[in-house]
Amino acid sequence: MLHKKIVKGIINEMLVQPQVKCSVEKNLRVYMKDWDDNILFMPTKIKMDYNDDGNWIPVDITTEDFARLRNHLRYRLRDNNPEEAFKDFRESESFFRDVKWAIQRKRFAPSAQKFKEVLYYANPFAINTARGHKPSDLKKGVMLFIDMVFNKTQKKEMIKNIINSFIDEKRFNDYFISKLNELDYNQIIELYLDEKGEYYPVSSEEFGKKFGLDVKGSTSNPEHAKKIAIANFVKSIWSDLDYWINSGHKTISFGFSDDDQRNVNAAEDFIRNELTITYPEIHFVIYDTSDKETKKIVISKKN
Repeated sequence: MLHKKIVKGIINEMLVQPQVKCSVEKNLRVYMKDWDDNILFMPTKIKMDYNDDGNWIPVDITTEDFARLRNHLRYRLRDNNPEEAFKDFRESESFFRDVKWAIQRKRFAPSAQKFKEVLYYANPFAINTARGHKPSDLKKGVMLFIDMVFNKTQKKEMIKNIINSFIDEKRFNDYFISKLNELDYNQIIELYLDEKGEYYPVSSEEFGKKFGLDVKGSTSNPEHAKKIAIANFVKSIWSDLDYWINSGHKTISFGFSDDDQRNVNAAEDFIRNELTITYPEIHFVIYDTSDKETKKIVISKKN
Protein backbone atom coordinates (compact mmCIF):
# COMPACT_ATOMS: atom_id res chain seq x y z
CA MET A 1 0.00 0.00 0.00
CA LEU A 2 1.30 3.46 -0.97
CA HIS A 3 0.52 4.94 2.46
CA LYS A 4 2.72 2.34 4.17
CA LYS A 5 5.59 2.95 1.74
CA ILE A 6 5.49 6.69 2.42
CA VAL A 7 5.43 6.19 6.20
CA LYS A 8 8.29 3.71 5.94
CA GLY A 9 10.27 6.14 3.81
CA ILE A 10 9.87 8.92 6.37
CA ILE A 11 10.94 6.60 9.19
CA ASN A 12 13.97 5.37 7.25
CA GLU A 13 15.04 8.98 6.71
CA MET A 14 14.74 9.58 10.44
CA LEU A 15 16.85 6.52 11.23
CA VAL A 16 19.85 7.82 9.30
CA GLN A 17 19.85 11.12 11.21
CA PRO A 18 22.31 11.34 14.14
CA GLN A 19 20.72 10.22 17.39
CA VAL A 20 21.86 13.16 19.51
CA LYS A 21 21.08 13.02 23.21
CA CYS A 22 20.40 16.24 25.08
CA SER A 23 22.46 17.04 28.16
CA VAL A 24 20.50 20.04 29.38
CA GLU A 25 17.35 20.73 31.35
CA LYS A 26 13.61 21.15 30.65
CA ASN A 27 11.13 19.12 28.64
CA LEU A 28 10.05 20.24 25.17
CA ARG A 29 6.32 19.65 24.74
CA VAL A 30 5.21 19.20 21.15
CA TYR A 31 1.56 18.75 20.19
CA MET A 32 -0.32 17.58 17.11
CA LYS A 33 -4.07 18.13 17.18
CA ASP A 34 -7.12 17.29 15.13
CA TRP A 35 -9.39 20.30 14.55
CA ASP A 36 -13.08 19.31 14.42
CA ASP A 37 -14.62 18.21 17.73
CA ASN A 38 -11.15 18.25 19.27
CA ILE A 39 -10.34 21.98 19.31
CA LEU A 40 -13.69 23.40 18.16
CA PHE A 41 -17.16 21.97 17.65
CA MET A 42 -17.66 23.29 14.14
CA PRO A 43 -21.08 23.64 12.47
CA THR A 44 -19.79 22.30 9.12
CA LYS A 45 -22.02 19.48 7.88
CA ILE A 46 -21.20 16.39 5.81
CA LYS A 47 -23.65 15.57 3.04
CA MET A 48 -24.78 11.94 3.22
CA ASP A 49 -27.65 9.67 2.20
CA TYR A 50 -29.67 7.49 4.58
CA ASN A 51 -31.15 4.19 3.39
CA ASP A 52 -34.82 4.11 4.39
CA ASP A 53 -36.18 0.75 3.22
CA GLY A 54 -34.24 0.91 -0.03
CA ASN A 55 -34.71 4.63 -0.66
CA TRP A 56 -31.66 6.86 -0.29
CA ILE A 57 -32.69 10.06 1.49
CA PRO A 58 -30.29 13.07 1.58
CA VAL A 59 -29.23 14.05 5.13
CA ASP A 60 -26.62 16.45 6.49
CA ILE A 61 -24.75 15.27 9.59
CA THR A 62 -22.21 16.75 11.97
CA THR A 63 -18.59 15.64 12.13
CA GLU A 64 -19.33 14.18 15.56
CA ASP A 65 -22.06 11.96 14.10
CA PHE A 66 -19.87 11.10 11.11
CA ALA A 67 -17.23 9.65 13.42
CA ARG A 68 -19.86 7.10 14.51
CA LEU A 69 -21.68 6.55 11.21
CA ARG A 70 -19.01 6.63 8.52
CA ASN A 71 -18.99 2.81 8.21
CA HIS A 72 -22.67 2.26 8.99
CA LEU A 73 -24.46 0.15 6.36
CA ARG A 74 -27.47 2.50 6.23
CA TYR A 75 -25.35 5.56 5.45
CA ARG A 76 -23.26 6.51 2.44
CA LEU A 77 -21.61 9.68 1.15
CA ARG A 78 -23.96 11.81 -0.96
CA ASP A 79 -24.40 9.84 -4.20
CA ASN A 80 -21.20 7.98 -3.22
CA ASN A 81 -19.36 11.13 -4.25
CA PRO A 82 -16.71 12.40 -1.78
CA GLU A 83 -16.35 15.67 -3.69
CA GLU A 84 -20.00 16.51 -3.08
CA ALA A 85 -20.17 15.10 0.45
CA PHE A 86 -17.22 17.15 1.73
CA LYS A 87 -17.66 20.28 -0.37
CA ASP A 88 -17.76 22.56 2.70
CA PHE A 89 -14.59 20.95 4.05
CA ARG A 90 -12.49 22.34 1.20
CA GLU A 91 -13.67 25.90 0.67
CA SER A 92 -11.76 28.65 2.47
CA GLU A 93 -14.58 31.05 3.29
CA SER A 94 -16.81 28.37 4.79
CA PHE A 95 -13.95 27.34 7.09
CA PHE A 96 -13.29 30.89 8.32
CA ARG A 97 -17.02 31.46 8.79
CA ASP A 98 -17.44 28.28 10.81
CA VAL A 99 -14.37 28.97 12.98
CA LYS A 100 -15.80 32.38 13.90
CA TRP A 101 -19.24 30.86 14.52
CA ALA A 102 -17.83 28.23 16.89
CA ILE A 103 -15.68 30.66 18.87
CA GLN A 104 -18.40 33.30 19.16
CA ARG A 105 -20.71 30.65 20.65
CA LYS A 106 -17.92 29.24 22.84
CA ARG A 107 -18.20 25.85 21.18
CA PHE A 108 -14.85 24.71 22.56
CA ALA A 109 -13.98 21.02 22.32
CA PRO A 110 -11.90 19.06 24.88
CA SER A 111 -8.46 20.06 23.51
CA ALA A 112 -9.19 23.78 23.15
CA GLN A 113 -7.69 24.81 26.49
CA LYS A 114 -4.54 22.75 25.96
CA PHE A 115 -4.23 24.21 22.45
CA LYS A 116 -4.44 27.69 23.93
CA GLU A 117 -1.61 26.80 26.33
CA VAL A 118 0.50 25.46 23.44
CA LEU A 119 0.16 28.77 21.62
CA TYR A 120 0.61 30.88 24.75
CA TYR A 121 3.96 29.23 25.54
CA ALA A 122 5.07 29.29 21.88
CA ASN A 123 5.49 25.52 21.70
CA PRO A 124 5.85 23.70 18.37
CA PHE A 125 2.51 22.34 17.15
CA ALA A 126 0.74 20.80 14.18
CA ILE A 127 -2.84 20.57 12.96
CA ASN A 128 -3.70 17.11 11.59
CA THR A 129 -7.19 17.18 10.10
CA ALA A 130 -9.22 15.23 7.55
CA ARG A 131 -10.33 18.55 6.04
CA GLY A 132 -9.25 19.42 2.51
CA HIS A 133 -8.49 23.12 2.87
CA LYS A 134 -5.19 24.68 1.90
CA PRO A 135 -2.55 24.55 4.67
CA SER A 136 -2.59 28.36 4.66
CA ASP A 137 -6.31 28.23 5.53
CA LEU A 138 -5.55 26.17 8.64
CA LYS A 139 -2.87 28.67 9.62
CA LYS A 140 -5.39 31.49 9.24
CA GLY A 141 -7.83 29.49 11.36
CA VAL A 142 -5.22 29.33 14.13
CA MET A 143 -4.72 33.09 13.81
CA LEU A 144 -8.48 33.59 14.18
CA PHE A 145 -8.40 31.41 17.29
CA ILE A 146 -5.67 33.60 18.81
CA ASP A 147 -7.41 36.85 17.85
CA MET A 148 -10.78 35.80 19.27
CA VAL A 149 -9.81 33.67 22.29
CA PHE A 150 -6.81 35.51 23.77
CA ASN A 151 -7.32 38.76 25.64
CA LYS A 152 -4.85 41.66 25.33
CA THR A 153 -2.79 40.62 28.35
CA GLN A 154 -2.53 37.04 27.14
CA LYS A 155 -1.47 38.15 23.67
CA LYS A 156 1.20 40.40 25.16
CA GLU A 157 2.58 37.54 27.24
CA MET A 158 2.43 35.22 24.23
CA ILE A 159 4.51 37.70 22.21
CA LYS A 160 7.14 37.73 24.97
CA ASN A 161 7.23 33.94 24.99
CA ILE A 162 7.63 33.82 21.21
CA ILE A 163 10.52 36.30 21.19
CA ASN A 164 12.23 34.61 24.14
CA SER A 165 11.92 31.20 22.49
CA PHE A 166 13.50 32.51 19.28
CA ILE A 167 16.36 34.07 21.25
CA ASP A 168 16.96 30.93 23.33
CA GLU A 169 16.79 28.59 20.34
CA LYS A 170 19.23 30.72 18.29
CA ARG A 171 16.82 30.14 15.42
CA PHE A 172 17.82 33.42 13.74
CA ASN A 173 21.00 35.48 13.60
CA ASP A 174 21.59 38.34 16.05
CA TYR A 175 20.69 41.01 13.50
CA PHE A 176 17.30 39.46 12.81
CA ILE A 177 16.62 39.04 16.52
CA SER A 178 17.44 42.73 17.07
CA LYS A 179 14.76 43.62 14.52
CA LEU A 180 11.98 41.56 16.16
CA ASN A 181 10.96 44.48 18.35
CA GLU A 182 10.21 46.47 15.20
CA LEU A 183 7.53 43.98 14.16
CA ASP A 184 3.93 44.43 15.29
CA TYR A 185 2.08 41.75 17.28
CA ASN A 186 0.44 40.14 14.25
CA GLN A 187 3.75 39.90 12.39
CA ILE A 188 5.45 38.21 15.34
CA ILE A 189 2.57 35.77 15.77
CA GLU A 190 2.61 35.01 12.05
CA LEU A 191 6.34 34.36 12.22
CA TYR A 192 5.74 31.90 15.06
CA LEU A 193 2.93 30.16 13.15
CA ASP A 194 5.27 29.81 10.16
CA GLU A 195 8.37 28.71 12.05
CA LYS A 196 6.90 26.42 14.70
CA GLY A 197 3.55 25.39 13.24
CA GLU A 198 2.82 22.64 10.70
CA TYR A 199 -0.49 22.18 8.91
CA TYR A 200 -1.67 18.83 7.54
CA PRO A 201 -5.10 18.92 5.84
CA VAL A 202 -4.81 15.30 4.73
CA SER A 203 -7.57 15.50 2.09
CA SER A 204 -6.11 18.55 0.36
CA GLU A 205 -4.43 18.66 -3.04
CA GLU A 206 -1.36 20.14 -1.37
CA PHE A 207 -1.03 17.17 0.99
CA GLY A 208 -1.51 14.73 -1.89
CA LYS A 209 1.15 16.41 -4.02
CA LYS A 210 3.63 16.66 -1.15
CA PHE A 211 3.43 12.95 -0.34
CA GLY A 212 2.46 11.56 -3.74
CA LEU A 213 -0.98 10.41 -2.64
CA ASP A 214 -4.43 10.10 -4.13
CA VAL A 215 -6.35 11.93 -1.39
CA LYS A 216 -9.89 11.44 -2.73
CA GLY A 217 -10.79 9.02 0.05
CA SER A 218 -8.79 10.65 2.83
CA THR A 219 -11.71 12.67 4.19
CA SER A 220 -13.92 9.66 4.85
CA ASN A 221 -11.07 7.31 5.83
CA PRO A 222 -8.21 9.48 7.09
CA GLU A 223 -6.36 7.01 9.33
CA HIS A 224 -3.51 6.20 6.95
CA ALA A 225 -2.97 9.78 5.80
CA LYS A 226 -2.92 10.96 9.40
CA LYS A 227 -0.13 8.47 10.16
CA ILE A 228 1.91 9.98 7.34
CA ALA A 229 1.38 13.42 8.87
CA ILE A 230 2.47 12.15 12.31
CA ALA A 231 5.64 10.61 10.90
CA ASN A 232 6.49 13.77 8.96
CA PHE A 233 5.95 16.08 11.94
CA VAL A 234 8.05 13.95 14.29
CA LYS A 235 10.78 13.94 11.66
CA SER A 236 10.65 17.76 11.43
CA ILE A 237 10.88 18.10 15.23
CA TRP A 238 13.89 15.81 15.34
CA SER A 239 15.58 17.71 12.51
CA ASP A 240 15.31 20.88 14.64
CA LEU A 241 17.03 19.22 17.59
CA ASP A 242 19.81 21.82 17.72
CA TYR A 243 17.24 24.53 18.46
CA TRP A 244 15.82 22.55 21.37
CA ILE A 245 19.28 21.87 22.82
CA ASN A 246 20.17 25.56 22.48
CA SER A 247 17.08 26.53 24.47
CA GLY A 248 17.91 24.16 27.33
CA HIS A 249 15.64 21.18 26.69
CA LYS A 250 16.66 17.76 27.92
CA THR A 251 13.71 15.65 26.81
CA ILE A 252 10.98 15.77 24.18
CA SER A 253 7.36 14.73 24.65
CA PHE A 254 4.96 14.38 21.73
CA GLY A 255 1.20 14.56 22.29
CA PHE A 256 -1.39 13.61 19.66
CA SER A 257 -5.10 14.26 20.20
CA ASP A 258 -8.12 13.23 18.13
CA ASP A 259 -11.84 12.69 18.73
CA ASP A 260 -12.32 9.84 16.25
CA GLN A 261 -11.77 6.44 17.87
CA ARG A 262 -10.46 4.91 14.64
CA ASN A 263 -7.86 7.64 14.28
CA VAL A 264 -6.86 7.23 17.92
CA ASN A 265 -6.48 3.46 17.54
CA ALA A 266 -4.50 3.79 14.31
CA ALA A 267 -2.19 6.43 15.82
CA GLU A 268 -1.65 4.40 18.99
CA ASP A 269 -0.72 1.28 17.00
CA PHE A 270 1.60 3.23 14.68
CA ILE A 271 3.38 5.11 17.46
CA ARG A 272 3.80 2.03 19.66
CA ASN A 273 5.02 -0.31 16.91
CA GLU A 274 7.10 2.09 14.86
CA LEU A 275 7.91 5.51 16.30
CA THR A 276 8.80 4.42 19.84
CA ILE A 277 11.31 2.02 18.32
CA THR A 278 12.78 4.65 16.01
CA TYR A 279 12.83 7.31 18.72
CA PRO A 280 13.08 5.83 22.22
CA GLU A 281 14.24 9.29 23.39
CA ILE A 282 10.80 10.79 22.72
CA HIS A 283 7.97 10.37 25.23
CA PHE A 284 4.76 9.70 23.28
CA VAL A 285 1.26 10.40 24.60
CA ILE A 286 -2.16 10.18 22.93
CA TYR A 287 -5.19 12.16 24.12
CA ASP A 288 -8.43 10.42 23.19
CA THR A 289 -11.30 12.95 23.12
CA SER A 290 -13.92 10.67 21.52
CA ASP A 291 -16.22 10.85 24.56
CA LYS A 292 -16.03 14.67 24.80
CA GLU A 293 -13.53 14.19 27.61
CA THR A 294 -9.78 13.70 27.51
CA LYS A 295 -8.40 10.21 28.11
CA LYS A 296 -4.62 10.17 28.38
CA ILE A 297 -2.82 7.17 26.86
CA VAL A 298 0.92 6.90 27.53
CA ILE A 299 2.59 4.88 24.77
CA SER A 300 5.18 2.41 25.97
CA LYS A 301 7.83 1.02 23.66
CA LYS A 302 6.93 -2.42 22.29
CA ASN A 303 9.22 -5.08 23.72
